[in-house]
Amino acid sequence: MFKIIYGLLAVLILGACGSYVQEKIVYEPEKTPERYYSDETELYKSNDTGDDIDVNSAIDDLPAAVQNPGFLAKPFLVPAAELQTPIPMPVRVRDEMLSPHALISIDNSIRFQVIEGFGASGAWWAQDVGGWDNIEEIMDLLYCRELGIGLNIFRYNIGAGFPNNAHDRWRSKPTVEVSPGVYDLSRDRNAIHVFRLAVERGADRNVAFAKSPPSRMTRSGMTSGHWVPFTPNLRAGYEAAFARYLVDIALLLIKDGLPVRYISPINEPQWAWGGVHASQEGCFYYPEQVVTMTRALVDEIESRGLRYVFRASVAESGTWNDFHYTLNMYRMLMEDPVIANHLTHFAVHSYWSDERDRRVAAAFFRSIENMLPLKQTEWCEMEWGMDLGMNAALVLADTMHQDLTIMNVVSWSHWLAVSKYDYRDGLIYVNLINRSFRCSKRMWAMGNFSRFVRDGYVRIATNQGSDIRDLQVSAYQSPDGSETVLVVINHSEYTRVIGVDVFGYGTTNVYITDETRDIRTMDGQYTDIWHYEIPPRSVVTFVNRRDVSG
Repeated sequence: MFKIIYGLLAVLILGACGSYVQEKIVYEPEKTPERYYSDETELYKSNDTGDDIDVNSAIDDLPAAVQNPGFLAKPFLVPAAELQTPIPMPVRVRDEMLSPHALISIDNSIRFQVIEGFGASGAWWAQDVGGWDNIEEIMDLLYCRELGIGLNIFRYNIGAGFPNNAHDRWRSKPTVEVSPGVYDLSRDRNAIHVFRLAVERGADRNVAFAKSPPSRMTRSGMTSGHWVPFTPNLRAGYEAAFARYLVDIALLLIKDGLPVRYISPINEPQWAWGGVHASQEGCFYYPEQVVTMTRALVDEIESRGLRYVFRASVAESGTWNDFHYTLNMYRMLMEDPVIANHLTHFAVHSYWSDERDRRVAAAFFRSIENMLPLKQTEWCEMEWGMDLGMNAALVLADTMHQDLTIMNVVSWSHWLAVSKYDYRDGLIYVNLINRSFRCSKRMWAMGNFSRFVRDGYVRIATNQGSDIRDLQVSAYQSPDGSETVLVVINHSEYTRVIGVDVFGYGTTNVYITDETRDIRTMDGQYTDIWHYEIPPRSVVTFVNRRDVSG
């Protein structure tokens, strides 16, 4: 996930900022990554005139390496209206401009995606923090509904091992492979322990994901990428061997009582992994190589009769609005009938994506017949400063809201569950010296979704009117219709008063996260939510329960 600084750019920054910044640049990512085809992937953004945008307008100028029939299989035009339709977004308005009372309507006859859950990864921290005495407290906060935020997806990082060029040992992971076909899970005992604690607390939609093949399968002999940026590092002809390695490890995890539903072989294939300033495991792939590697994994799973044990999860592109690695990548994968018959979803990361990027991607995917469900499998804010308060929490809540309501994702996962860095990449932050930890408001804001919107709930329509420009609202209903969850995000500095039309039935509990409260339950139950005050800069969840037995 974290990106690399190369050449002259690194020299200029280091020279200007001094040795302290040098340390951070080596160990932490930039705001904007280097990515393959970077000058072509902005074709959607370059037109702000209100005209329709021709996604295929630059096809003739693409490098020969990516020319294939899939690019021209279906011309696609993004209507300008798709990019201009407003959604409730955070804006600051004067108090006198705000409506004193705003009605939120919920329509459960209009139904969208079925939610599978919410999660985070064990990358980088689990192999260390998993051996601490207080690890159960940390896992309670992450995966327990009663004590924490109730995540149900654990993303286990299949380490590629050594050697690599990452300077920070947290950003490396030992492989459990002793020799080809021989494995020892005790090599990763702390991370395995974390995985088990997550499962004991309800994590059941788990993913085993890899960032790189092990070193014996790489061209550079390193797991941090090739020495030359944008150079594929998986050795030619090793796709089947890498697939076998991944499936073997997933089976071992399952036999050890750790359920794995998906194997993800590739992570953000478009970034410039490797080089002398490599900061973590990573492997670059050309788009057609992503398809080849996916087919190898699918063949391995299917040939061993494991289709109903786990499936492949691909391609974990780094951002929504990337034609080559996200949009057309889906077309390329689905052109292979074996892959198309195997996949159950399409996985994407939400980095460097604004509302317009999501609208372009959403319009593209809506144009595809029988489109698979989308999953957002990794995101963090990618800003300096851990920011344990509501500023970062509201950024996360906004990102979740947009991914759930524009992209209709069926699951949403944060990047690191636990971080040690002065960076906005974790839900919980640890001190390595005294082994203490602190929770961020980011974690609790995520919990306003994850604790209450459970596996099997369906997103339903809401209408809050044009007078609520600074509120974001989404609603979800349980499979039997007895529970409705409403999540309201108030980005303004002012208290907002709302009414909810369907909450006049049954009882409603209210849970608030703001500067002083962490999913705090308000005293008592409400039988009528017609006048409720949403605190400034808060995330509020309403849970309405009613008897549907009659």
